[in-house]
Amino acid sequence: MAYAACDRPVAHRPGTCLQTKHPTDYFGRQSSTVHRTGRDCRTPKTHAASAAKEGSMARNPGRGPVRRGNGGTRLAPVVFLAVLAGVAAPSRTHAATCAPVDHGPILIGSDRDFTAANGVASGSGTAADPYVFSNLKLNDLTPGYGLKVDNSRGRVTKFFNVQCVQSIFQTAPPKGANLIWLVGVGRTTRISDVSANSGEDVASTGVRLDSSSYVTLDSLSINKFGVDGVQLNSSSNITILHSKLKAMHNGVSILNSHDISMGDPCDLSAVDGTCNDFTYDDGRGIYALNSYNISAQYTKTNADDTGGILLDGSGTFSVTLTNGVASGNGPICPMGVPTGDKVDTNAGIAVINGAHDINVKGYTINGNVIDIMNGGNDLYYNPCTGLFEPLKGKATPPGGGGLDFNGNCYHTQFGFFPVPASSCP
Repeated sequence: MAYAACDRPVAHRPGTCLQTKHPTDYFGRQSSTVHRTGRDCRTPKTHAASAAKEGSMARNPGRGPVRRGNGGTRLAPVVFLAVLAGVAAPSRTHAATCAPVDHGPILIGSDRDFTAANGVASGSGTAADPYVFSNLKLNDLTPGYGLKVDNSRGRVTKFFNVQCVQSIFQTAPPKGANLIWLVGVGRTTRISDVSANSGEDVASTGVRLDSSSYVTLDSLSINKFGVDGVQLNSSSNITILHSKLKAMHNGVSILNSHDISMGDPCDLSAVDGTCNDFTYDDGRGIYALNSYNISAQYTKTNADDTGGILLDGSGTFSVTLTNGVASGNGPICPMGVPTGDKVDTNAGIAVINGAHDINVKGYTINGNVIDIMNGGNDLYYNPCTGLFEPLKGKATPPGGGGLDFNGNCYHTQFGFFPVPASSCP
């Protein structure tokens, strides 16, 4: 459901309304998360939010004004998408036959574990002929995983791929579960055609990579996972393509990792499965903490309750974002309780805690009130009261040098000096 066109007034421009938007950490200050049920049902109105936003912003002492970019009237993201509609989506090779069959949890701890009984459908384990786990329905995650390849002891030397996995489960152990979990895997690996739904309240992650490298994640459909859609821990040379990631925390969490690539040229207005689509997350679509050499192109992070993209930490640098959409439409109040995280960095894209050398080009960026932020303003917008609430602490520190946000369509910003040039018509 789209928001009503005049549902979210721009605080610094009384009487002006944002255009209709799509409905759109356990780190740092992301500590008060309230989850919603029925995530695809957006409640458009939030009491008398119009007057409250304007009044609260006007009373914001000593935090600096929210400044406009150089653009004119706010345009809906669809305007930008139409420009890109002529970009053809690349062809992709899917599993020839995807007919999942029930299978119990699979643990691979050494080469001898690659057996038919453990879900291997083909291959000899060489680079030219990798083992293939295929046609698996993994609904039992009681040991904490559905499929885990654990090379922490160096006993897994064979090549393998994973394709055609489905999972629908509602329970997980108290410490949570990972549907597909790789540990210490450093050989070229491809995980593709994964479709999973865990139920919103399960402490679960779709795909987790720990200390792993050279992994491609292609055509994942991860829905309603209780933690992250994809979580990268101390991993490198990871590629994410054509995937939909929807989670109660972040779509993608990139933690102490490097050389991460997301997206390829595609039609941003096309249906799911063409472009990366990290939407309806309670946290962020993309969260990067102390990670570097990150690129994202033609990737959508829409309707995320705490913000579209958050770049965090002085160890986060050399980040390039091109030709995408970032809409952090902010928390909503569907059941009398705010969704998302209670933070002061709710924006389409935010840079905090010294993250530096960030280049963003060709993006359409929308936030609830502020589209792009360099640091926080110590204010949290409560959608249930329509008021801005001080967080009673100092504002989240800004990013470092080398922040280039010129050439994006946005309208409001906080903390950038000079103010980046907006490309909005």
